[in-house]
Amino acid sequence: MDILLPKNSLLKEILLENNRSLILIISLMLLTGLVQATSVLGLMPIVDFVINQEESQHNEITQAVANQLSRLNIPVNILSLGILYLSLVLVRSTILALQKYVTTRTIFKVMKQLIYGLYESFLYTSLAFFNTKQYGTLANTVVKETEKASIGFESLAQMIASSISLIFYFLLLLFLSWQLSLLILILTIILLSPSIFLNKYVYKIRKKHTEASNLFQGKMYDTLNSLKLITGFSKREDTAREVQPSVNTVAKTSVQFTMVRVLFSLIAEPVSVFLVVFSILVGLNYLSMGISELIAFLYAINRLAVESQGVITQRNNIYASLPSFEQIQSLKYEAENSKESKEGKKITSFSKGIFIENLSFSYDNQEEVLSDINLKVPIGAMVAIVGSSGSGKSTLIDLIMGFYLSQKGTLKIDNDFITKISLRDWRLLSGYIPQQPFLFNASIKDNLLWARKEATDSEIEQACRLANAEEFILDLKEKYNTFVGERGVRLSGGQAQRICLARALIKKPQLLILDEATSSLDSHSELLIQDSIEKLTGETTIISIAHRLSTIKKATRIYHLDMGRIVEEGTFEELISSKDGFFRRTAELQGIV
Repeated sequence: MDILLPKNSLLKEILLENNRSLILIISLMLLTGLVQATSVLGLMPIVDFVINQEESQHNEITQAVANQLSRLNIPVNILSLGILYLSLVLVRSTILALQKYVTTRTIFKVMKQLIYGLYESFLYTSLAFFNTKQYGTLANTVVKETEKASIGFESLAQMIASSISLIFYFLLLLFLSWQLSLLILILTIILLSPSIFLNKYVYKIRKKHTEASNLFQGKMYDTLNSLKLITGFSKREDTAREVQPSVNTVAKTSVQFTMVRVLFSLIAEPVSVFLVVFSILVGLNYLSMGISELIAFLYAINRLAVESQGVITQRNNIYASLPSFEQIQSLKYEAENSKESKEGKKITSFSKGIFIENLSFSYDNQEEVLSDINLKVPIGAMVAIVGSSGSGKSTLIDLIMGFYLSQKGTLKIDNDFITKISLRDWRLLSGYIPQQPFLFNASIKDNLLWARKEATDSEIEQACRLANAEEFILDLKEKYNTFVGERGVRLSGGQAQRICLARALIKKPQLLILDEATSSLDSHSELLIQDSIEKLTGETTIISIAHRLSTIKKATRIYHLDMGRIVEEGTFEELISSKDGFFRRTAELQGIV
């Protein structure tokens, strides 16, 4: 079986998922092949009538066709035979058009399955999956490799069609002259057998092509996301040079694969001519074939050569698509194995708080990032987490959000372990504001509605008022319909962050999480956001990661992290009064005391 079709579990899965369409396609292909072979026989009576005027000299096929026409009271002449042949051609074309339609529809269905299936796998997998992945590879797989895989599936369909036609044409050849047919078969196998050994070469160059495409997409992703940095460091020339090797490899492997295809097309014509000449010499000189039989035989030989070339070419195309199938299959399998569970207890609120006991966590079972964490976030409280960069603050937030699951200890929402509740429900109760504000390339209103589509205009305005964003929005020319640009580039950092806060508030969250949301803002913007947060204290449970200690003076409880451990905890006054504490020394460095 591997001689005809390479083994690949994803390809097999696609074939099984589309088995009904494939059965219909193959049925139409069989019918097309039968009519194609029959139409060749329909040509024989026309040639026979032109060459042999006497009825006694007509061959068996011509006589059989003439008898059938006579029974139907149709005159037997060139016109009636021509109409019969034309009818066969029209039937063949109609069936072929239907087969092409069903095949094309199935191919695009497969493309949709590959693209959406892979995209959905990436969307629902855990964030841990992305820790070891390059975004360029993921983007290239979804956009480009799925297209190559779809072309491979199309090549499979075309190879099956060519194989079926090849079988029917060979059966026709056997019907016309089994001796000459066997000689032609042996010669064809000898002449085309070297092409089989090129499959490994085709696979190898397309594997390089896929790897280079991954690198190029990665470079492109990094470049577009750091253009300002590249320009500021005058690194445009260096950046252009860095991408050249991957682009050169993509171009080189594309040329190599194209030349393999050209080589086959160049070989096919001389092979076809050789077989035709050989058939004429043997058929006339040794087998005493009639002219009409020989013409039909030569036409079938020509079609046989074309279909043989089609089988070989499309098989090479299938091998060329294997690296794409393998990459799609590997990433999809890994993503689905890392998929977040959709199971868990349904929750619509929490009433007691968040409770963490003896929690420890490490990435990929390496050195612990967090060790023996004990922390409480009572309902309605504002809890602050402080510490130097790399102390584990953001990791702790990720665990509370359920982005990762701890290896040791417990994390409870009220009385329920976070592993036992619906993470989707938990996140619906939460409003999350990351350190770097992210806005979609849409209007301010669309960015806010993204959090809750059913929000009314008055709710949007209220959320912006709470976030201290209403004033600057109303000063804009288009107000709420102002487009913010890619990642909010048309707004200042403070404005973008206040829109992000409003987007979180429009959900009316029971838990608001701020992951160093004011660390990169100017003092005025920081004060506005701090004022907004303080208005929510008591009504909304707040967890705030902060570098600037001045922003957490009103926190109910402060936890100081260092090297993944809680080294201090207490209120602002309690921590500031401890003259030998980490918190006190940080406050002194920031000029607070």
